[in-house]
Amino acid sequence: MAEIAVFTQDKDIVWHDPDMLEKVDMRLFDPHWLVESGRLTGTSTGRNTAWFAHHAGRDMVLRHYWRGGMVGRFIKDLYLLEPVENSRAMREFTLLDWMHAQGLPVPRPIAARFSRAGLWYKADLLMEMIPDARPLADLLRGTALGEYDWMRIGAVIARMHRVGVQHSDLNCRNILLDGSGQIWLIDFDKCERRLPGKWAQQNLDRLERSLAKEKAKVLDLRWTELDWGALLEGYRTAPEQIQAPS
Repeated sequence: MAEIAVFTQDKDIVWHDPDMLEKVDMRLFDPHWLVESGRLTGTSTGRNTAWFAHHAGRDMVLRHYWRGGMVGRFIKDLYLLEPVENSRAMREFTLLDWMHAQGLPVPRPIAARFSRAGLWYKADLLMEMIPDARPLADLLRGTALGEYDWMRIGAVIARMHRVGVQHSDLNCRNILLDGSGQIWLIDFDKCERRLPGKWAQQNLDRLERSLAKEKAKVLDLRWTELDWGALLEGYRTAPEQIQAPS
């Protein structure tokens, strides 16, 4: 795992990986400054906006933590004050850092910010950007993946489960494939390491539901029950036993 450095400024506390970000500039957490300084390279408008930036020779993703559900209609991005190490950004930072050290295909965390606001706090996370990556849901629009690719997706999920990581929102938009075909897992907010249990099957069930839901919305989504069977076969098979087709 990386050595974590701590930077404080006023009511803000930042944890950062000094190998990824030697000097913390608080403006990196401000999308308006990213635009004005010419560092912004793009945005992603899913459920929550993510900002892509280039700084100090690195491509980064900035994500702000927003509340969801009914509470989110009234309290957009404030969380009840708690110990810094238990805050949303720091927990995800720590988990990603640990997973990266295990060799799992997840974004490498760069910095996490805890910003106190009275009895509340706001949170942000900076991660290394995965170049030329597309969500599985988008890739399947008009394009079918082969059996081998579905098996590889299943094997990556199995690797995550075997080290005890529960992904609380495993869906077809939190699985990415980059230009070289490598599979990545993203969005580990509210995720955690757990002992073996029913949660692993629940993760798979959630992913299957998300694929079925996407197929119901998108007429040309190329996903079938045979594809799901290949994913499960890859999940059951040790990664080193999965062979590329000749």
